[in-house]
Formats: sequence, structure tokens, C-alpha cells
Amino acid sequence: MNPPTSDRDYWEERARLHGSRAAGYHDDAMNAYEDRLRRSALARLVARGNGRELLDAGCGSGRWSVFFAEAGWVVTGADISQELIRLATPATGVTYIASAIQDLDLPGGRFDAWLSVTALQHITSPAEFDATLDNVTRMLRPGGMAAFLEYSPLVLVGTMPGYLRARTRGQWIDVMTSRGYVKRAESGVRFLGHGPYIIAVRLLRRFGIKAEALNFLRSACWRLDLALARLPLITRLADVRLLTFEKPR
Repeated sequence: MNPPTSDRDYWEERARLHGSRAAGYHDDAMNAYEDRLRRSALARLVARGNGRELLDAGCGSGRWSVFFAEAGWVVTGADISQELIRLATPATGVTYIASAIQDLDLPGGRFDAWLSVTALQHITSPAEFDATLDNVTRMLRPGGMAAFLEYSPLVLVGTMPGYLRARTRGQWIDVMTSRGYVKRAESGVRFLGHGPYIIAVRLLRRFGIKAEALNFLRSACWRLDLALARLPLITRLADVRLLTFEKPR
């Protein structure tokens, strides 16, 4: 599927078709599998907020904004889709703004951290991608944390859909260090378990069998990926990873 005339049009159309699930996988099996892995990675690498301010850049319907608010952060969630912001989950400690990240006009140095969960990879214009990173960097205080969870394999293989601008791990690190950031931590998110589980789900669907029949396999695949995420060096084999950087003081 190719994007329409703009990224905004693409996300508004997804929101119209899939509602609040548009910002993630609308496939139940895929969403359930990835959600646990992402929560585990974010919980490991991002500390409790204790009242500090966080920008959730590309917040969608607010899943991760709420997650971080519950961990004590004061969250501003911003998304390019007005419909997704309308559908966003209300929560104490969360303020939502309908805006492309590159257009956010908030004070410089306001945030203690900014976060992107599979949002930056969906900015299809190179100029808008650069403007987005420059703007979130402007809004981050010196010594603040930047974290993003994105598709970032060691090597890109195959053709990517038009709504995704894929980058390798090295390319993601380059776009951050070229802006002065220092890499502080890295965690793999998705490894070997994802493939067998999703293949099994699709095979069962062909025969009209519900994916719930694979709960045991899903648990086993989860355990495999969660264990691999904690092994030094093995984390680099992940195709989805969480990278954390610090803005110099």
C-alpha cells in the first residue's frame, strides 16, 4: 500500500478505517505479540518519571502516553492525525496535541525526554524527517533523554512499503549522533520468536481456526524473544530495537 498525497492523509485514512487501532497493528495476533515485547523493552530502558516532562512524538491514540503517565511522567502526546487525537485515551498527566512533530511550537528545552514508538519511520519525506528531529532536539533540555523504538535491522532486505522509510541500526545512530546526541543504551525488541508465531497464526486462519489455539506457542515465542533481549551483543540481531540517547549539556 502506497501513502496518499501526504503522511497526514495516510494516517487520517487509517484512523477512519481502523479507529484507535490505526496507530498499531490492527491484526489482533500481531498486536498482542508485539505489545508485550515493546512494554518490556520500554520498562527496562526508561526510568520512572517523578514528575518530569516527556514528549510522545507520534502518539497515535495514546497507548504509550498513558503507559508513561502511569510511570510518573507528565506527558505531551502529539500526532499528525486529528482523528487519532480525537480517539486518544484520556489519562491523568497526559495532554494531547494534534500536530505534525516538525510543526510543534513549544518552548525550547521544555522536555526532559522525548520518545517515538514506530513513528519516525513513517515520516516519508526526508526534509520533514530532518525537520522533525531538529524540532524535538530544540525542545529537549540539555542532558535530556531521547528514545525511539523503530524498525532498525543490521541490513535492509527486500522492498519496503511506501508508507515506511526504513533505516538500518547504523543509519539511525548516524542521524542522532550527527545532531550531537550520545548513545547511552540499546535493547533488542523482536528476534526469532515473532516469525514462527505469525506464520502459525496465518496457517490456522486458512482453516478457520482461531488464533487463541496458539496461546501456548505465543507464550513460548515471547519467552524466547524476551530472553534474547537480555543477552549482551545478541540484541544487535533484533530487527526492531529501542535506542536511547542523551543530549549533551
